[in-house]
Amino acid sequence: MTVTELQDSVRRVLGAHLPVAEALRLSRFTFKARQAERYRAGRTLLAGDAAHLFPATGAALNAGMLDAVNLAWKLAADLRGWAPPGLLDTYHGERSQAAARTMLHTRAQVALRRGHDAAAEALREVFSELLTDEQPLRRMGALVSGTDIRYPMPGAGHHPLAGTFAPDLTLHTDQGVTSVAELMPGARPALLDLADRPDLREAARDWRHRVDLHTAKTDDRPADALLIRPDGHIAWAATLDEPADTAAPALREALSGWFGTP
Repeated sequence: MTVTELQDSVRRVLGAHLPVAEALRLSRFTFKARQAERYRAGRTLLAGDAAHLFPATGAALNAGMLDAVNLAWKLAADLRGWAPPGLLDTYHGERSQAAARTMLHTRAQVALRRGHDAAAEALREVFSELLTDEQPLRRMGALVSGTDIRYPMPGAGHHPLAGTFAPDLTLHTDQGVTSVAELMPGARPALLDLADRPDLREAARDWRHRVDLHTAKTDDRPADALLIRPDGHIAWAATLDEPADTAAPALREALSGWFGTP
């Protein structure tokens, strides 16, 4: 691509002249919609543009960063020798599903911007009207940012929050007001006890060298406790007022399944 082509494109789109004397690198963005069949083959793992190419700009940055965050803690666990069997294999199942969602909305973006006739203009106008309502706007925001993903969890009967991004709740602790994000500065797993459940803290005690234990209160608590992975996704949650004889064994199973033998 030449500087003249760039200037002509800017003039056509914006109706203004862009004074550019020199450019280090110019390229064209073309329609690319590809996804690897597998994100892992033995010791080879794919992430970012090596795993997926999307037909809309910007989306690959979010997807690639989330690939890296998902993979990094699992690789670290494997290298340090405490990863449970199959932990690295969960990377493909989780992030390929997320990439499929990204492919969905980027292809939709192409469909919205491609046409220039009256029908295409009407489609964009109707879609823009829909996004003036808060709920559709929030839903599209979550779709584009990749925060609407619910990763598949092993087993059955999971809390509705399991597999989703942990909400950044406002928390009240003995040290004052904080948030979920502020409790995880080192990207370590965390068990967040929101209902002062000594039975759950005791169940997690053997993992305290790998999992940080926090007790806090929050308004409208979504669960009695949240087990949060280093990538910010919820690995397990206790339903409100769940009895100890079912909650504690389920927590230990989740701890073993994600963070290995204590």
